[in-house]
Amino acid sequence: MNQQYLQYVRGVLSVALTDICGSSKGQLEAFDGAALARTTRFKRQRIRSIEVGGRRVCQETEPVRCTETRSSKSQVTPIDPLTYCTSAWRRAVFKLKPHQAAWIRYCYSFDLTFDYQVEICRYIWNEYQPHLSQKPVTAKVRRRVESLVWLAVQQTAGVGHLLHGKEYSYSELAGLVGVQRNNWTMHYAPHWESLLRLAEVLDADSLNCVVNHKSGR
Repeated sequence: MNQQYLQYVRGVLSVALTDICGSSKGQLEAFDGAALARTTRFKRQRIRSIEVGGRRVCQETEPVRCTETRSSKSQVTPIDPLTYCTSAWRRAVFKLKPHQAAWIRYCYSFDLTFDYQVEICRYIWNEYQPHLSQKPVTAKVRRRVESLVWLAVQQTAGVGHLLHGKEYSYSELAGLVGVQRNNWTMHYAPHWESLLRLAEVLDADSLNCVVNHKSGR
């Protein structure tokens, strides 16, 4: 899947996951607002005889007179057309794995739920730990690298114009970690680049899974 189509999927998901239900009352409330009539004023009466063509005819019933009880003359739409058209994308998001759904909702519906952020960081850190254990690393370095996971998530979302984030410079990252610039470049920059790649892979995989679920694959 090329980058152009991925960008299209990002835009569609942003629209599909946006809360636009304020323009409608919801299906149940819309149906409730479309109550049929008030019939307490003109109740049904007994059968009456009427004169038709000079003859007395017994009518079986008479029309029920009533007044509308709706607050507005036009009925409220049960579901917004845009919400209906994008429902397939939302159903696809519901089928994702927890870490993928958390990423999609954080980046594209701008849902800052803390549990989603924890799920994203936990997944990326678990994916990176096998690479980290390939070389001897001190506990202090491990803690510092672990603290970079959330920054990598924020930068990936920000640079991709998914959220209003920023691209961190090496000097800023060295200051946040608490090391000198040369120390950062030598020992921490490779870890940082690897974390960024994992976040980018998570984004692409999540988008691909959404498309596959929507297509029924």
